[in-house]
Amino acid sequence: MKKLSISENYTINLCKYLLVTIFLSKLSFKWTKVFPKSISPIIFQHGLHPYVNFGIQFIIFIIISHLVIQIRKKKNSQFKITSLCMSTLTFILFVQTIFQIFLININQSTIIQIAGFAMAALLIIFYGIIIPSVLSIEMFLRSLKKYSLYFVGISLFVFPFAYTDMFKGGRFIGVFKHIPHMVTASTCAYILHIPELFSIKRPSLKDNIFIKVIIQIFLGVAVILTFTKAAIFTISTATIIGFIIFGSKKKQIRLFKFCFLSSIVISILLVGYPASHFIIEIATGKTSFGSRRAQNGIESRLDEIRRGEKMFEKSPFFGQGLLYKFFNNSKEGIEVESYNSFKDPHNLFVSSAVIGGYPLLIFSLLAFLILLIGSLRSLQSSMVEKQLIGLFLISHLPVFLIYHAHFSLGGMADRIYWLFFGYLGKNIKLNEQGEL
Repeated sequence: MKKLSISENYTINLCKYLLVTIFLSKLSFKWTKVFPKSISPIIFQHGLHPYVNFGIQFIIFIIISHLVIQIRKKKNSQFKITSLCMSTLTFILFVQTIFQIFLININQSTIIQIAGFAMAALLIIFYGIIIPSVLSIEMFLRSLKKYSLYFVGISLFVFPFAYTDMFKGGRFIGVFKHIPHMVTASTCAYILHIPELFSIKRPSLKDNIFIKVIIQIFLGVAVILTFTKAAIFTISTATIIGFIIFGSKKKQIRLFKFCFLSSIVISILLVGYPASHFIIEIATGKTSFGSRRAQNGIESRLDEIRRGEKMFEKSPFFGQGLLYKFFNNSKEGIEVESYNSFKDPHNLFVSSAVIGGYPLLIFSLLAFLILLIGSLRSLQSSMVEKQLIGLFLISHLPVFLIYHAHFSLGGMADRIYWLFFGYLGKNIKLNEQGEL
């Protein structure tokens, strides 16, 4: 086993800490009844202020930046394609930001717009390239699985004691600030634990299949309690694909999977029509979903796309910038409270067009195609970790279509997505001990 230097160990631990901050930055301590709502610039919405979150990340980035040259020397060919794609994206964002400063957002602060580009560039470089270069795929998946499980587990544990603070708008948020954070954490934990159901090597307390199934059920319940249709569809897709690709060597596992999939087929045949009718009524807003009020999801999405198209038409070639959702006729800068999600078209391609015009729109179309091909190829790998990367992304592809472009350094989902993008593009080769 290769012995790592103190510097390498230190860098690995810092990268792991960055994974922890993904969840820590979105925690809310409102349920404690003693934590203040806001003390700028330290506390925001009963949790860590975004400025502190950014500051912590910048400090860590500065500390580990000295290894960037060493990383690029070591990786040589295995990062050429990924680096080319991400460098092209960063260049597009930079050029478009320059045009926006001088032609589009001339009344907005130049420093703020440059800072917006800098944060997006750091997100792409550090989460898409640097961390995948430092942490092995095995170490990354093990750490992310553990951290996501901890925070979802804490949410479920606190739930009986602080019931009123665990929901927002009738949807489960746990110990996080908003619904999307709980959706991301629970979905991530659920998908990353799927291979555990097929990884039992010997009977023990740790490898007890009953305990693993119980954990999986609780994680599934956490997702369902968010009443987020896209998330439920995502874990359902991941479960079906996971049962097909993982653990097919043993006869007992093949028999279990055959029975499981057969029961699904039989259930669809028996209750297919009423189930599909119910789903259609939920999607069209004729029926409520749990404690979530009835909403015509199809029409609301189309309204968001139409709104995005109108915004795109204002600046089709240069876009409106990475911070367009924060701008509120302010010449001095932006306030965290000025964020307006209603400006977001909630569509990957439309939001890309609004941010960076035609150049970013074209890039997003090509990137989505590459992502689809890469995910399918990962599923065909003989390496479980690569299969899991592919499983996570392939199950999220439909979500990407109804989600905005991922350029927020403070966003939980955005940082996780870029990590998976980076590991998908990395040509990882592990030895028998799973070393770097």
